[in-house]
Amino acid sequence: MSDEIPIYLFRGSLRSGNTVASAAPLEVVVSVYGGGGLFGEGGVKSAFGGAAFFRNKEGSPSYVGVWSARKASRFRQTLRLAGVRVKIVYAPPPARLMFWSTQTRRGTMRKYQRRERVRQLRSGRELVIRRQC
Repeated sequence: MSDEIPIYLFRGSLRSGNTVASAAPLEVVVSVYGGGGLFGEGGVKSAFGGAAFFRNKEGSPSYVGVWSARKASRFRQTLRLAGVRVKIVYAPPPARLMFWSTQTRRGTMRKYQRRERVRQLRSGRELVIRRQC
């Protein structure tokens, strides 16, 4: 039973309020999703559009996770399908949140461009509109 890997399932305030999140040890996550990124979270970030990185200090164990109930479920399922023996621990990982990152979803830039356009109209500045192909 000692070869079971703890996967932490918890409710935390990673992005917006009280959301479901799941985290696993960095070594296991890199072996399944691949490495990359500043601390090895790049594989998870590209698969899920974002990642959370947990660590206490330089020599301590690191954990990588995702938020949202659906993404957390897919995260755990992929680890299981890769042959990792999983033990669910209903608590946050024993490390502090160092950082989290997201990628822009498709189509959201236009929304931000529209907001900026409205701001410029309200402030009375001249608009320069460029069409991107």
